[in-house]
Amino acid sequence: MDGQWDIIVSSLQKLCASHEALPLDGDGGTKRVQLRNMTAEQLQLQLLHYQEHRDAVGGARRLVAAMQAAVDALLGDGGPAPPDPGPAGRSYWTSSFNPNDPIYVGSEVAYKPRRTGAEGEWFQCQVIKVSADGTRFEVRDPEPDEFGQPGGTFKCNWKELLLIPPRTTPRQLTPHYPSGTKVLARYPETTTFYPAMVIGNKRDGTCRLRFDGEEEADKETEVDRRYVLPFPARRS
Repeated sequence: MDGQWDIIVSSLQKLCASHEALPLDGDGGTKRVQLRNMTAEQLQLQLLHYQEHRDAVGGARRLVAAMQAAVDALLGDGGPAPPDPGPAGRSYWTSSFNPNDPIYVGSEVAYKPRRTGAEGEWFQCQVIKVSADGTRFEVRDPEPDEFGQPGGTFKCNWKELLLIPPRTTPRQLTPHYPSGTKVLARYPETTTFYPAMVIGNKRDGTCRLRFDGEEEADKETEVDRRYVLPFPARRS
């Protein structure tokens, strides 16, 4: 890469030097008047000057071509290769409303401990390990415990987690849920996911929900779309 930059810098320096050494100033009409008043000897000198300028332009074109080739090489090289993200995992649960893969180390997921039932609580975790076959994981609770110590880590399989779509996920991969759809959503100001029913959707993608078991009847809660996950239903 350094060699390509050297070519570009050297070519620019030569281009500037050739332009400064052989300027071609003046207005075309004025030049014609001056040429008419020149002697044969002066015309010969002027012709040599134009020829030198022509040669300089040809050299400049070659320098520009060399610089373009060097720039293309740099762009083609693309710099250092991005780090390998490691094995890609996936969730057992599939839906047309949310992607279920790829799950990498660092991905955010909703995890359900095995001790809970089919509709037990799920909570937000971060993936810290993915098996080679992409179906077994180790996740960490990002919340500290009651003593302020780092959250616990848990081993789980692909049936015990749901991928939380990254913030960069294209909107078409997370379409609006139809009203009446049962979902699993993160309750505001917590990291816990509970069953809810979709009431509607806002233009920015925010979902209007009614959580199961709310004390206040008909209470609607707005939740960021990425934290509204398809309820894990058995495959047919």
